[in-house]
Amino acid sequence: MQYASAMVVIFGTALVGSASAQGIADRVRLVRGNETGEVSEMTPFQVTLSKGLPGNRDVAVNEIKSIQFSGEPPELSQARLNAANGAYENALEALEKIDVGKVERDFVKQDIEFYKGWCAAKLALSGQGEIADAGRQLNNFVRAYPNNFHYLPAREAMGDLLMAGGGYANAEKQYAELTKAPWADYKMRAAVAVGRSLQAQNKHAEAIKQFDAALATTGDSAEAQNERLSATLAKAVSLAETGGSDQAVGIIEKVIHDADPQQKELHARAYNALGTCYEKAGKSKEALLAFLHVDVLYNTVPEAHAEALSHLTTLWKAIGQDERAREARQTLADRYGGSRWAKQSQ
Repeated sequence: MQYASAMVVIFGTALVGSASAQGIADRVRLVRGNETGEVSEMTPFQVTLSKGLPGNRDVAVNEIKSIQFSGEPPELSQARLNAANGAYENALEALEKIDVGKVERDFVKQDIEFYKGWCAAKLALSGQGEIADAGRQLNNFVRAYPNNFHYLPAREAMGDLLMAGGGYANAEKQYAELTKAPWADYKMRAAVAVGRSLQAQNKHAEAIKQFDAALATTGDSAEAQNERLSATLAKAVSLAETGGSDQAVGIIEKVIHDADPQQKELHARAYNALGTCYEKAGKSKEALLAFLHVDVLYNTVPEAHAEALSHLTTLWKAIGQDERAREARQTLADRYGGSRWAKQSQ
């Protein structure tokens, strides 16, 4: 009995020693809950957490919101939080304070590089930075770290930058990378992104096929449901462009009614879509009210706000409110001067 008790003590000590000897406790923030352990491997689709005995756990990338690495510079933690809240300039300021030469873990270095490119891209898309420079940063990241768990978001952001610069064919190639993921929401996201690229080229019949493909994809997760709403909205815009304004308005109003009020980006897109439908139907006042929703309530969503201001510039003028038109144009130029919407309004 004494021998057995001793073995239990020794074995228990070994278990504790195995976990604590690593000295690493990375924290993975999930869509639902958290996980801890040492991040030992990555692919674009999963992250492997070493949890000591009894073994590892593979976490799907679409379940991960962020990873806080043990021993990472506090500036990276702050930058990650800033980026999540849309404070991209503050995030970049924090990242620039990091001496990368003193960072030991390669995964931490990769996270720093990703957030530098990601934040630069978000700023460029809102007109506060150079699209080409941000694109180069992200391209360098995906080339250097093709197995990083940020690989697919980086590819999508590159597609957004290319589309903003008018490089539609190359943008669609970047979006196609998302279809390699095994999850329905990513496949839907890719189809919607390609559809929006086609919309920007006035290829609405082709765009509708992409949106229909997204809507036909089966998936019951919350993320898949969000993508389904995005596809529904985007399709409504193309329906309006091809003469189905009344049908499109009904679709969009239902999305606005059903969507979670906290989904600001979705609501901003919905009201822009509604405004576009009314504009196509010649209902200027109704269109004005829809775009004003975005200007007043959702002006923290840069791309959507820029689009709304572009339309408001024209609509205010159409009803004789020249001063309001000038104000909208000036705000568009000041806040989103490098955006495609500002260029269209010049």
